[in-house]
Amino acid sequence: MNIYNAMKLAVSYIQVGQFKKAEKILFDIITADDKFHPAFYLLGQLAMQGNRSDMAVQFFHRATVLCSSIAKYHRDLAEALLYIGHIQEAISVVQRAIQLNSTDAITHFVAGNAYSALGDKTNAIRAFKTAIELDPEHDFAHNNLGSLYEADFRLKKAKKEYEAAIKINNKNVVAQNNLATLLIAEGEIDKAKVILNHIIDIQPNYIEAHNNISSLKTYQNGDEHIEILLSLLPEIEQMPLEKKIKLHFNLGKVYADLKDYDKAFYHYQSSNNLNRATYNYDEEAVKVIAENIIDKFPKNSFKKHETTIKAYPVPIFVVGMPRSGTSLIEQILSSHSKVSSGGELNYLSELVYQRVGMFPENIKNIPEKDLMQIGNDYLQKLKKLDADAQYIVDKMPGNYQFAGLIAKILPSAFIINTNRNALDCCLSNYTQLFRHTIPYTNNLGELGRYYKIYNGLMDHWRSVLPSGYLYDIHYESVVANLEEEARKLINFIGLDWEESCLTFHKTKNTVRTASAAQVREPIYNSSIERWRVYEKHLSPLIEALEINT
Repeated sequence: MNIYNAMKLAVSYIQVGQFKKAEKILFDIITADDKFHPAFYLLGQLAMQGNRSDMAVQFFHRATVLCSSIAKYHRDLAEALLYIGHIQEAISVVQRAIQLNSTDAITHFVAGNAYSALGDKTNAIRAFKTAIELDPEHDFAHNNLGSLYEADFRLKKAKKEYEAAIKINNKNVVAQNNLATLLIAEGEIDKAKVILNHIIDIQPNYIEAHNNISSLKTYQNGDEHIEILLSLLPEIEQMPLEKKIKLHFNLGKVYADLKDYDKAFYHYQSSNNLNRATYNYDEEAVKVIAENIIDKFPKNSFKKHETTIKAYPVPIFVVGMPRSGTSLIEQILSSHSKVSSGGELNYLSELVYQRVGMFPENIKNIPEKDLMQIGNDYLQKLKKLDADAQYIVDKMPGNYQFAGLIAKILPSAFIINTNRNALDCCLSNYTQLFRHTIPYTNNLGELGRYYKIYNGLMDHWRSVLPSGYLYDIHYESVVANLEEEARKLINFIGLDWEESCLTFHKTKNTVRTASAAQVREPIYNSSIERWRVYEKHLSPLIEALEINT
């Protein structure tokens, strides 16, 4: 059999799903002729299909070396490079593919994914738009463009792209799940449930939909969704790691709702252990950074809080540990007619690391005027977010590290620190599957020690910041005395009281956090002292926090 007939046979095997037979023929071909590039290309495709991305890179690369003028060889090499995390190289290769063939929608789609991975939103958006212009029926280009719009707070455009993707392909569960997540953030819970249940009907093993719907319900015995989740458990060892993590988390939520706390903790712990094994976390480095911040911001480095300065919009920073009540406080504030919700903004941290570099090490080397420019640039970003707002809440919990810098560069800003019982707060972090991994949350000992670092830094800010910058509010006090605490909070900002602040759960805004569904409900006290039902499992946390129970 000559090479061309052998290739035809290999392709026919691929078409009927007999990949092993196809692979054997292709290896025979390249053994006979190690310069026959189509065989290397097909081997690359088979390797990608089998999730062997590193091997695919080798085959695709060989194909491009043997024949550098075929665009799809470069395109698929770029995609394989993306899978193994070689982003810059992928961008270089896909640009070559575009030079060879600028009219292929798939190539521009791969380029969009590469630029997205790099964090280059501008070029990513441009690439996805080009892909759609070339192929208006490319549902995943619409979906990925929607994701970029959502990340950039252009939510109407995001929703439009998700809906376009679904209209093109009503089995695109990724786009449907993204749309459901956006609807949850907007408070459209019933609409989100319909979509999520539809996803589970057509693809029962799509864990992301299970993860979303579990946050919208309290499980009871007999719930059909429990049976669906349990039916997936026997296959868990064969699942990709991310799905294992999410299935264990979902089952933790099920058993917690059913008050079977030992089973719940088993699944939460399994989820966290799997997640923790995926990354490195330098606890000592975190501690050193906190110590350096304290050293770089002594008491004599601050001026009086200029409450009379009103450079609109006035920023209100709501900070604290994740799961400490920051979303609740944001909702109370943004229910006021003069306060807008910004959500969890990374504007400040991006500007600091762009202009200062290593924080806080370099802070004393930055001229005062350059520091103040960071503040001005931050305000300009807020204006673009909402040009008409008088006050905007920035609810990025980790901004507590920048409290001293905020006091220097934003003279009219307010900082509100949310406090919560340490055990409840840490347990809530441990039993929450965040959209993006928060490194210290997947190990009880590390979690407790991080809480102490956070608490120590907040003690420093309380001791050095002038009166009027920082306000402490306690989650438990808000739950027990909503009106009293809300009135004090609004008074701290210097605004007149409005009754709407008590009906925060009815406020129409977008909540893009793990608490998106919870803040749509009236205030409840079921999260107070929640740690007690798990007490026998929490020894590493209790020891790390150094508290007596």
